[in-house]
Amino acid sequence: MNYSFRKKNKIVKYIIIHYTGMKNLKLAYQKLSNRNSKVSVHYLISRKGIIFNLLCPKFKAWHAGKSRWRNDENINEFSIGIELENKGHEFGYSNFTSKQYISLTNLIFFLKNNFYIKDKDILYHSDISPHRKRDPGEKFYLNKIGITRPRYNNKYKKNYNINEMLCLYGFNKMYVKNYKRYCIKSVKRALNYKKISSSISKKFMNDLYNLLFH
Repeated sequence: MNYSFRKKNKIVKYIIIHYTGMKNLKLAYQKLSNRNSKVSVHYLISRKGIIFNLLCPKFKAWHAGKSRWRNDENINEFSIGIELENKGHEFGYSNFTSKQYISLTNLIFFLKNNFYIKDKDILYHSDISPHRKRDPGEKFYLNKIGITRPRYNNKYKKNYNINEMLCLYGFNKMYVKNYKRYCIKSVKRALNYKKISSSISKKFMNDLYNLLFH
C-alpha cells in the first residue's frame, strides 16, 4: 500500500470523491493496494455497497495527484479519498448504485463528525484537477448523499462574469486562467448535464449562478 505521513502543519479538511475507472472491482482493488501502482486511497466502495478501508485517514493516500482547490495545492496533504466502483468513461460509464449511495452517505457522515469536515469541502476529483480528471462524473448525484454545497448570500453584485463565478465555485485562479474550458466541463458534470462541452450558454450562466447564490 502506498502512503506518506502528513506534514505536521496540514490538517484533513477535504473529502475527494472518485470513481475507479477500471473494468471490475478486483482490478481496482489490486491497483489500489499495489505498492508499484503509485496510487492509493483511503476507502473503496463496491457496487454492492461494501466499504473497504484500505488506509487509515491519519496517513496521506496518493489519490489526488497534481491538484489545487482555492488557495491549497497538493490536495493529498489535506484530504481523504473515496473511490466508487465504476468502469468510468473509458470502459462503460454507468449509474452508481443505490447501495453505493447508502454506504457513501454513512461513511461521509462518520468522516464529517470525526474530522470536522464541512459540506462545502466535499469535492469531486474533477474539481481539484479539472484538466486531468472527469470523475466521479455527470452520473454522480451529490444530493443523493444529503449534501448540498453551501451557497453565497448575494446581496450586492448581480452581474458576475464567468471567471469570477468559476473562482467563487472554488477553482484555483491558475486553473481558471489556464484551463477555463476544463473548469466549465467540470461544473457541467457537477450540474449533471447530459452533454459535456466547454460552451458557455445563457442557460449555463444561469445554472452556475443559481448553484452559487441564494
